[in-house]
Amino acid sequence: MGAAQRVEELHFKVALSFPGEHRDYVEKVARELQARLPARSVFYDRDFTAQLARPNLDTLLQHIYAEDSDLVVVFLSENYEKKEWCGLEWRAIRELLKKKQDDSIMFMRFDQASVPGALSLDGYVDLEPPTARWKR
Repeated sequence: MGAAQRVEELHFKVALSFPGEHRDYVEKVARELQARLPARSVFYDRDFTAQLARPNLDTLLQHIYAEDSDLVVVFLSENYEKKEWCGLEWRAIRELLKKKQDDSIMFMRFDQASVPGALSLDGYVDLEPPTARWKR
């Protein structure tokens, strides 16, 4: 796979969906995944900036998240629910849920904010600091 390969031609092992407020954390996750997985198998938006600068980006992103990724890691938070682009990605992720493709989604939570479509019984990795868990 050459560096010039079009994003539409790639199939990703992991795609990351997150709000920009958590970019620093998610970029570290992306770099760690890239160190462990084959080249060009992690979808992290900044690695495809030039290819994402186009009309109809919404349909491309929905295709990446819903069809061209083995695992979508969703970094949920209060900010995720408020962001337009996360909302667009979330629609594609909910389509995976509808198709019962639960094993292709992994939730990570920065906080306990309600995100429509994510239920309290859904499993997730808790990213909150340990002290934040003991609120009364």
